[in-house]
Amino acid sequence: MKSIIQTVNLTRKFGDFVANNNISLDIKEGEIRCIVGENGAGKSTLMNMLYGLLAPSSGQILIRGQEVKMNSPLTAIGVGIGMVHQHFKLVSSLTVYENILLGVEIKKKNSLLIDRKEEIKKVAKMIEDNHLQLNPTDKIEDISIGERQRVEILKMLYRNVDILILDEPTAVLTPKEVDDLIATLKLLKKQGKTIIVITHKLREVMELADSITVLKHGNVVGDVLKEDTDEKDIARMMVGRDVCLTVQNDRKHTIEDEIIYQVDNLNVLNDEGKKVINNISFNVHKGEILGIAGVEGNGQSELIKVLTGLMEIESGKVSFCGKDVTNWWPKDLRKKGIGIIPEDRYATGLCKEMSVSDNCIAGYHDNKEILKYGLYNSKKIDEIRDKYIKEFDIRLGDKRGVIGNLSGGNAQKVIIARELASNPKILMACQPTRGVDIGSIEFIHKEILKFRDQGNTVILVSSELSEIMSLSDRVIVMYKGQITGEISPTEVSTVEIGLLMAGIKKEDGNEN
Repeated sequence: MKSIIQTVNLTRKFGDFVANNNISLDIKEGEIRCIVGENGAGKSTLMNMLYGLLAPSSGQILIRGQEVKMNSPLTAIGVGIGMVHQHFKLVSSLTVYENILLGVEIKKKNSLLIDRKEEIKKVAKMIEDNHLQLNPTDKIEDISIGERQRVEILKMLYRNVDILILDEPTAVLTPKEVDDLIATLKLLKKQGKTIIVITHKLREVMELADSITVLKHGNVVGDVLKEDTDEKDIARMMVGRDVCLTVQNDRKHTIEDEIIYQVDNLNVLNDEGKKVINNISFNVHKGEILGIAGVEGNGQSELIKVLTGLMEIESGKVSFCGKDVTNWWPKDLRKKGIGIIPEDRYATGLCKEMSVSDNCIAGYHDNKEILKYGLYNSKKIDEIRDKYIKEFDIRLGDKRGVIGNLSGGNAQKVIIARELASNPKILMACQPTRGVDIGSIEFIHKEILKFRDQGNTVILVSSELSEIMSLSDRVIVMYKGQITGEISPTEVSTVEIGLLMAGIKKEDGNEN
């Protein structure tokens, strides 16, 4: 096969920080190349240079053997490169066909008016040719996440790109939508397209890729054909050591009859007055991990904000250990015995500009052990920090530095250490491994299970279905602010839970 994209010693610096270091790639025409690596390995920086969003500090980009200066995405599209971003760039109020043709509208002959009939006809043919199951006249706001992604792909195909870059394309898809995407990408490959996929999901890499490039600290540490490797080898290259990729959850612990946490008829409105939680009820037993599954944007974020005191309830009741804690503040919830791992570690869990020590006591800073007569005991605070560093394997260059200097995984470990050290009765764990490397994911999973096995309770919210299914004792599934079903993770398939995530309940009688 001919080379379609080559990079020669491609380097990108941000000040003194080297995000990509002398990266040389050779991507063949008509192949699917997966780019993998830990959070911060330099994957997105590399792709942004290929798509003209970032200029290289040094090095060359060659397309079909010719050097190209990628000045902008328009330059990239001009040489046949299209990119589908993790966060879609669509106009919700416009239709599918209007989004696909935005900026390149078809005009009526000898007129400045848009020929809508011709646009719909042309987009309908593209949809049919690529087997993408879309209605060109549907509005974006009315279609699923997976369908929106198909629109993004069609946007690029309409612009005659030969090379398609996808950044974490399965991050917000249901299992069925993931399977559909993989089928679509394989079809595009058969049509002669070259596809580059940035992902951290190794199962999907092994199902999709022809070849795999592994990045670590901005360097290429592996460049292999799929048939010459496996998931464990890729993980070893990414982390630098052997990693256990499966959660060791024997589920032999005792779940007691006692209900420790209960939610009754919960209704929540967002700032625009739209109902985002619709009459939800559930309970959690002592010694149980309750997983809450669903595609992002279906009310899980608002639910966890309500349960952790960051958002008010319109109506309904929340009870903890038999006490009404509806609309309590986070400080009061923590004092009652609720540990909180927030969805966004830097927005509501840590302060980047504060020291590691200060972040180790954040939320618990009025503890009498560290605060007396209005003065903080800095020696005691540093002892707490050092204890966390040792027990939770927190790796940092300067323990007196600010927490913003830590990697995502190590910053997350600070939150988990702080919350578990308070000896809570229940842990609210929302996206506990988001943006965290494989090695830290393994550690975090073990800590959550250890906490549960000590007789405690966990409410786990995660967009990673594998995480929900492997850690949870019981799972409820959310869709558009409602609970569509409750399942046992050991007794259902990903197909069944995928249907619930798409809003299809068993009583609907739809098995397809």
